[in-house]
Amino acid sequence: MKNKILNRIRIAVLSLASVGMMLGMTSMARADFINGHQLNLYCSSQNPTDDSICIVYITGAFDAFTTTDLIAQKTNDAAPRFCPDENTGPEDLQKIVQSYLGRAETNLDFAATLLILGAIDEAFGCDK
Repeated sequence: MKNKILNRIRIAVLSLASVGMMLGMTSMARADFINGHQLNLYCSSQNPTDDSICIVYITGAFDAFTTTDLIAQKTNDAAPRFCPDENTGPEDLQKIVQSYLGRAETNLDFAATLLILGAIDEAFGCDK
């Protein structure tokens, strides 16, 4: 179990590092400044580089949120917040987030990470 937790942490760190590198190549200073409009542009672009940025950004955020959730469970005996299907892949996450971004009530001015959190909470929240 400890190895599984460490592997998830490593994946989250590597995913977030990949996001930083990908965004750095597009001349953006920091990933924190990506809002929903920008993420939506990356995800709806026909450019393979933009599609890669979209998937890496979403999976990095997903890994960070689920890893944080797992750490809270193991260290604080917290109830799980996210209960994703084990077969959920990057393309599934992209579809879920893009659907969430496409809603009229979604405020794309918010930080992309917060919008991803809303999408995964809705899709994979354990209390649902």
